[in-house]
Amino acid sequence: MMRIIAIPFGWIMRACYLLVKNYGAALFIFTVIIRLIMLPSSIKQQKSSAKTARLQPKLEQIRKKYANNRDKLNEATMELYNEEGISPTGGCGSMIITYVILFAIIEVVYAPLSFISGLPSEKVSAASQTVADCYVISQAVANDVPEGFAAAPTLSQRIDENTNLSDLISGLNENLNERQRIPEERLEGVISAFEQNPGLDEYFNDEKKVSKRLLAGGTARAELIVLSVAKDYPQLFDSEVANFCEDFNYTFLGFYLGEYPSWTSIYILIPILSFVFQILMTVISQLMMKRNGQANGMGKGMMGMLYALPVISFIIAFSFPAGIGIYWIFSSVVSLMQTVALNLYFTPARMEKILAKESSKKKRKPSIYQLALEQQKAQQGGSSSLLEDLDSPDAPAKLSKNERKEIERQKINEARKKLAADDEDDVDPRVIEARRKMAEKYGDDY
Repeated sequence: MMRIIAIPFGWIMRACYLLVKNYGAALFIFTVIIRLIMLPSSIKQQKSSAKTARLQPKLEQIRKKYANNRDKLNEATMELYNEEGISPTGGCGSMIITYVILFAIIEVVYAPLSFISGLPSEKVSAASQTVADCYVISQAVANDVPEGFAAAPTLSQRIDENTNLSDLISGLNENLNERQRIPEERLEGVISAFEQNPGLDEYFNDEKKVSKRLLAGGTARAELIVLSVAKDYPQLFDSEVANFCEDFNYTFLGFYLGEYPSWTSIYILIPILSFVFQILMTVISQLMMKRNGQANGMGKGMMGMLYALPVISFIIAFSFPAGIGIYWIFSSVVSLMQTVALNLYFTPARMEKILAKESSKKKRKPSIYQLALEQQKAQQGGSSSLLEDLDSPDAPAKLSKNERKEIERQKINEARKKLAADDEDDVDPRVIEARRKMAEKYGDDY
């Protein structure tokens, strides 16, 4: 399934590579293109964050009003979201899209022959299968220690006047389990490869040249091994495959992108830089959101996820070829630039105008949740909205102490006015004047 999703990304990646003839540089251009494709989604997320920030006063009122009733609290919150046209899971959509693209990129990085070379798929599959078969036999040689030997001898050390290479490889293949055993129709080609290339088993057992982790993933991941093996043993493959591998520049700044990062190599810089840029992007994004008054619109769960992403990127950069880590670094840098640009453009004042304009023009269709909520209320006898009286000036559950005092003061003033109007004709003018002066002294109306 992910392979199918990766196909259009492979087309874009191939166009980028043909433009610059360097896989690392092509990966950067590809990242910029992907971020531009996702720009509408990023703008939508920006607006969603601004909408959520605007709702914080009302959300706080709901929390106070239904503090002791969690069901009504959740229901009122969802009702408010529906009224404002906000999806509480809106941010998850962008995150899911990001991860789908990431794993599609993994497919593209693992399979440059399939997505970039333009070679027939049968030739690519045959090359990957050849690498996998040679590796299986080489491992069988390394794991077979004959009696009297302290370590497994190589194929060349096992051949004598009584043993030929064909029988030796056939015997090793027979001893493999059914899942690993090479079918007869392919075994002849494998035997021919070892006969024509002495020392091939030693080459395939060298972890620095052939990664066990790549081959453990099957023939799809073997394409990265084909790239390096074809440069040392081009005769193992179809001439078109060998020629492409010879010309293909699978590097960036001298780093071979098929290598796995480790603590003992210079490639450790890739997961470290991936982690640093992710942290930098998260921190700056939060500062920009706070500057625009949107920081409170994000829940603790989402905040935790944002700060967990750098750790995830660090692990991924170690667990996959260097190309994945390079892509993550590029993605972080481009995302950071995009985030800063969007926050500088969508200032609070400009965002307020945009949202006000959208609210006045757009008629939203009721969501599935809203329809279900209305049906439930109808069954309950048409009960009123939980948001009613939320903005009423005499709803004490949501007012601060000073606000409640002000309301009481207004009521007293109104009562005084009514009393003065009723008995003004019967009261001594000096008393009325005294009341007026007393009201002025305390800043009240009379």
